[in-house]
Amino acid sequence: MNKKISTMFASTLLMVGAVFSHVDAQVDKDVEFTKDLGSYYYIAPAGTGTPGYYLIADEIEVDAKGAEYTSLKVATTLPTGEDEDLALFKISKVDGTGPNADPYFKLTNKKTGATVVFNATSGIAMIAGVDGKDDKYTDLLQYPVATGQKYIVTSATGITFVPKHGGTPENTQGLVYTAPSVLNFTGTATAFRFMGVSTETVAASDLNGTLKNGFILNAKDVEDNIFADQTIKAFTVSSPIIVDGSDYTIPVGTYFATSYPKELAPANVTTITDADLFRQCTFIALDPVTNLNTKKDDTQKAEQKAGKNFGLKLVDGDDFNFYTETDEDAAGYAEKISQGSQVSVYNAIFKVETNKDNEDKYSLTVEKFRYKKEADKNAHGEETVRVAISTIDDEKVLATATGDAQFAFTLGDAPVVKPIDLLNDSTASVYNIRFVSGEKADSEKGKYLGVTVKATGTYIFSAQGSAIAELGNPQYQFVISDVNAEDNEITFRNRETGEDFTCVLFSTDEKDQYLVADGNSTQFTVANLKKDGSVEYDARPMNLEGTTIELTKATVDKFAGFANRSENDGYTFIKFALDNVSDDNLFMMVLDNGTPGAPDYDVEKATDKEELASLFELVKSEKPLYIRNNYAYEKDDVATIKTKADTVAYYTYAIKWINPELDKVYYLNHNLEVVVATSDDPADENQFIIKENKDGSVYIVKEGELDENGEAIACDENGVVTIDAVPYIIEDADAVKSYLSAEQLGASLEAKEQHVAFKSTTGGYLSMNEDAEGVVAIKTAADEDLTFWLDTADIDATLPSFFISKGVKDAEERMFMYFAEDSADYYINNPHYRFDNGSVKMIFKAGTLTNSDTLATTVNGKAVNVSVKPNADGTLGGLNNFKFQIFKANEGDDDAYVIRCKENNKYLTSTNGLLTLGSRANAIKVYAEFQEAPTANEGVEVATVKVVSGEGNVTIAGAAGKKVVISNILGQVVANTVVSSDNATIAAPQGIVVVAVEGEEAVKAIVK
Repeated sequence: MNKKISTMFASTLLMVGAVFSHVDAQVDKDVEFTKDLGSYYYIAPAGTGTPGYYLIADEIEVDAKGAEYTSLKVATTLPTGEDEDLALFKISKVDGTGPNADPYFKLTNKKTGATVVFNATSGIAMIAGVDGKDDKYTDLLQYPVATGQKYIVTSATGITFVPKHGGTPENTQGLVYTAPSVLNFTGTATAFRFMGVSTETVAASDLNGTLKNGFILNAKDVEDNIFADQTIKAFTVSSPIIVDGSDYTIPVGTYFATSYPKELAPANVTTITDADLFRQCTFIALDPVTNLNTKKDDTQKAEQKAGKNFGLKLVDGDDFNFYTETDEDAAGYAEKISQGSQVSVYNAIFKVETNKDNEDKYSLTVEKFRYKKEADKNAHGEETVRVAISTIDDEKVLATATGDAQFAFTLGDAPVVKPIDLLNDSTASVYNIRFVSGEKADSEKGKYLGVTVKATGTYIFSAQGSAIAELGNPQYQFVISDVNAEDNEITFRNRETGEDFTCVLFSTDEKDQYLVADGNSTQFTVANLKKDGSVEYDARPMNLEGTTIELTKATVDKFAGFANRSENDGYTFIKFALDNVSDDNLFMMVLDNGTPGAPDYDVEKATDKEELASLFELVKSEKPLYIRNNYAYEKDDVATIKTKADTVAYYTYAIKWINPELDKVYYLNHNLEVVVATSDDPADENQFIIKENKDGSVYIVKEGELDENGEAIACDENGVVTIDAVPYIIEDADAVKSYLSAEQLGASLEAKEQHVAFKSTTGGYLSMNEDAEGVVAIKTAADEDLTFWLDTADIDATLPSFFISKGVKDAEERMFMYFAEDSADYYINNPHYRFDNGSVKMIFKAGTLTNSDTLATTVNGKAVNVSVKPNADGTLGGLNNFKFQIFKANEGDDDAYVIRCKENNKYLTSTNGLLTLGSRANAIKVYAEFQEAPTANEGVEVATVKVVSGEGNVTIAGAAGKKVVISNILGQVVANTVVSSDNATIAAPQGIVVVAVEGEEAVKAIVK
């Protein structure tokens, strides 16, 4: 039947030829020979009543010729299947010779292509390849006697087949039929009549078979063809479906759907029996209002009254007028019948027809088209119309017409794409998928396929606009994970979620654009961005089958789409707003729930005051987690699968609540409860994934369960997110998005090595006393003793850090200020580290900066390195206790600074002149006075006695005969002796020691 389609789609497509799996009915016709050319006819003896005898081509072997010929025979039964065309003959005209000569005609068989010829002497009628024709053979037949020069043969009288061959006898004998099955060439010729082929209705299943689960109708030279702009699926309603009452039904017929629910998606489903499913579809229908001829003259008005020149449109199944009563006297008829802009359900019933004369051409008929007969009146008329190609305003359009069927459509086809043509030769083939089908408004057109999460927590495919879809994000990238070369099936797998679909692609006229067929019943939901910035999803999903997509090679970054925060990104608020520049912001706030026992704190509501907002630290996991996908690639012209080789990576985060007033460490759990840390390792706390959106907002998602391969992922969008503007935080929060808002602090002290004295805004200077404690010295002017060395750390951070130290003369070591919490916890109740109220002191400890990440010092008399985190080589953790951020207090135009410890976000405060850490509200504010490099004390003279530190010892001069006691900084005595010379050397541990010489004031020395 449709040879072009059958050739292209071979094993992958069903054949339209199934339409002609039975013989056409025959229709008696009067044939006007000079006009009705090119059509096919059945031929039977005239005067036999009901057709029952037919001329049929019959292949025979003629030994004398040594070849196969096609002979004529008579049969009472028409052939079926592949042989049915043996009974069809086409008329061709051959012009006669001479000015007044009548034309001749000849007959050609449809199946074999052979022409009927006659042997003038043998009496055998032959219709096959006679080579070397002479006067014994002819394929020319006499025209009938002219009737008004129209050469008409009626079905009642028929025509005799009399050969014109120039031999004897001529025009006296013709083809003779003798019942039941004899044909010869002697005697009086028999009259034969012509019967035209009937028109056949094409079934919905046969239409859908052309593209496996749908079809396209092309119309020549029509640009705006609603049937070719998208793939259609035909559905049959085989018996009326009651909708809203006995007068409201879905009538029997064939409907063309452009979208439909998943229940109707399988290829073997072509019948609708349920009203709800019908109402979920979108159909093509005749437009009852829009007349494409806009001239409004008398001709136009007359044609509109007749139902001509109306266009087509898409109509949701729920929007039809289902009133099908035709009795105008029925109760309420005038109010119920479709009127105005209402579209009658009858307008969506199409009858598709074809016949043997139009093998690859089809006509469309709507038998009960209800339409506005007059533009200014609501009442509808009803007419049988054809959908035809019409020229209106010099443009070819599809419009309604009346009269005979117009076989104006052909079934569209497209070559199948071979999967290997989309594969790279060694690497993964990753694509962004963009829809190029659909209407522009509120459709998939121009949007990108991705995966989102419904409120139920299940993944769905969705079409997102470019304002949302981040093409570098694996959520909007699809890797070809598998192919079936035999059936040309391609499996696309979402790189982030693992959701996949399998389809067959057909190529189009546009580069990299493909028609999706056999989409495995995959559906997607169209997302539309509203004016308020929120995303609204269509209630009705669409089928991927039938859409046209564009494949673009994607740029792959394994961390794309997920937060990859550096250690120096600082603390953050969790903010809710319509957009990132909105002045109306709400912040997450942690409150004491007042309930004894754990957890003591909850996230219960948001605040619009940043000063009340809770601050959080996002503690990144040490190692990323991975999502791994298979991918297909080309190797030696064969598709090969590489297992778990396409990689997406992401870090997880523990969310630490920053509260300097509390000694315990708190983290958010997955229930938005704030609970005490379970251990010193943040990895032991509930973990979250931070997904970054194109507009700067984020989704903070609880980490999902690990699969059998130890891999996990949670792709969340406008669905089950853990931290969001959920109703119990903010009412009516649909349009509100989540953001990470960095803590807004004053400008940092310039991140460079420098020497600074810190003067308190309330008087005095920060200093170190003789016990190596941080104090506020009551002095009115800075001197060398009040000058600190500042070394930089974390200089790339928004808020850099500093090491604050006192110099030691002629020594690499300096005394570094640090928050001595670790020592205080180790040396319980030692007054050197805690105040009487239990607060930890700021202590200065001897050490040397190896680099900005390591401090060399002594612990328990042993040389050690201190870094941010401990490691296996003996390096201790806790370096952030030595780091301080120095930034403007940010109060008015004051140039005062505050000092905050990097480890715990607590601020430097003063208690009776002694320094500790506390809340920002109690922070000591200082002015930075920049100084020259100080000269540090290497040794301290005590009257006539001099103490000089060395390597592993101290030397005491001028103390012969005196008692000397040496203690470490913890007060433990390490030496107690009477020196016998004026230059005595005594062994001492590394670090600061206190040397007490009899009769002299005790002094400190730093032992190397």
